[in-house]
Amino acid sequence: MSLLPFLIFLLVLPPSTFSQQTNQYTCDSTFSFAGTAANLTHCRKLPALGAELGWNLRFSADNATAVLDVVFSAAPPSAAGWIAWGVNPGPKPRMIGTRAVVAVGRQDGSPPAVATYNVTADARRGCKLRNSTVEFVVENGRASYSPETGRMTVAATLRLLVKDYNASRLNHVWQVGPGAIDMVLLPHPRRLQNFDGVGTLDLVTGRRLDHSNKVLRDAHGVLSVIGWGVLLPLGVIMVRYFRAFPFQRREWFLAHSTCQITAYTVGTTAWGIGLALVGSSKYYSTIMAHRIIGICIFCLATLQMMALWLKPKRMDKYRKYWSIYHHFVGYSLIVLTIANIFKGFNILKPPPRWRWVYVGILSGIAALILVLEFITWFTFCQQIKKNTSSDHQQTQKRRPSFMCHASHTDKPLE
Repeated sequence: MSLLPFLIFLLVLPPSTFSQQTNQYTCDSTFSFAGTAANLTHCRKLPALGAELGWNLRFSADNATAVLDVVFSAAPPSAAGWIAWGVNPGPKPRMIGTRAVVAVGRQDGSPPAVATYNVTADARRGCKLRNSTVEFVVENGRASYSPETGRMTVAATLRLLVKDYNASRLNHVWQVGPGAIDMVLLPHPRRLQNFDGVGTLDLVTGRRLDHSNKVLRDAHGVLSVIGWGVLLPLGVIMVRYFRAFPFQRREWFLAHSTCQITAYTVGTTAWGIGLALVGSSKYYSTIMAHRIIGICIFCLATLQMMALWLKPKRMDKYRKYWSIYHHFVGYSLIVLTIANIFKGFNILKPPPRWRWVYVGILSGIAALILVLEFITWFTFCQQIKKNTSSDHQQTQKRRPSFMCHASHTDKPLE
């Protein structure tokens, strides 16, 4: 169990802590389009879909137009898939209202086709997304696909009117999809990474200005694991096994209550963050199983907390039935929590090390349970043996006294 605090410490650190140390948001050495990378002043990895973006910004003589040379790279599902990068003049970076440059792969192995698309609200309603003109000039559009890396790259020069597009705070959107039929784009997968392909950039400095939901998701996941996934089982261990040790009832009950209240507080905070995420995007409302289990966990945990006020007295005739219900709900909570945490891993798809960290924590808790179970049964057997030996000694003591008493009171035979 000495490794448990270290594992929790690793779990609390957000994955971005490690990723920033390794890539510093710079593009891979292979990122280029026919030497275009030599003319790029900024290049960075985007936080979703493994995409990379490079650009060079300059202004017209009257500063009325921002001339943006852009190179975008991502890995579509197949060589016939499509990749897209676009800008949104609206107040928020989102799909609706985006003017995009799209590269569409071809089955015959020829270079991908490049076209512009105006993404309107009709696309959300399921209408076909066809290529169309946009209000700014797009020049020198070209694309390539690398079978070795599976990545597609699109490059173009965009002439953006400064009155419509703020280069110091540009909303941009990127996406990948399975393919197209007659340049009509097939819908992209409805996965979390696909909905994360939005952001805001300062093209002048290269800084990211957006505050995406990723921070909230990381907080939701970490707090859920610590509260529901670690502290809650530890509280159950305390109430089940600490009775076998030389603790007073007040001591182990105080430890159990403190651990469970802390678990409930941390877990409820994670649950509240989850509700905030549901309200921030329609995507989260589609994760029904994880949401339903999470609501059940919160309700059952709240019911368990009511035991602090509603628990029957020790001599109450209903205390036995209440104890059965309390234990059943507690163990059900642990099962639901572990299952929902792994569902969360499948949704967020963090680096594999985070899943293995939690598996290591569960293994440590299981090992602790085995040790305490052995100690409890050993203590129980020793107590039975001691009680049996004590009863036998008392029986032996009573028997001689009875015989001695009989020998003094019985009359001799005549």
